[in-house]
Amino acid sequence: MEKIKKIFLFGILIPIGLASCSGEIVTTPPPVAVVETVPAPPRPDYVWIPGYYTSRGGVYTWRNGYYKPAPRYRKVWVPSRYVKTSRGYAYRRGYWRR
Repeated sequence: MEKIKKIFLFGILIPIGLASCSGEIVTTPPPVAVVETVPAPPRPDYVWIPGYYTSRGGVYTWRNGYYKPAPRYRKVWVPSRYVKTSRGYAYRRGYWRR
């Protein structure tokens, strides 16, 4: 039983926690954002989430934008971005704000 707990902890929980972190500091600024052509929404209640750059090992990769169902209560999407810090550029994940 103890072995199963360790497998669960190291095999599932830790990778999930690391994937949700935005702790990588990049020394070079991200490239200029790609100009996307926004297609018509699949439904009227969908919101366009703009594309953004992600960085892994200091290499930037563009992620295309997509539509997502709008949340209730009139929230606004704050896009993903890189924030300049004293150590470099830190990624901040997009989120819904009231």
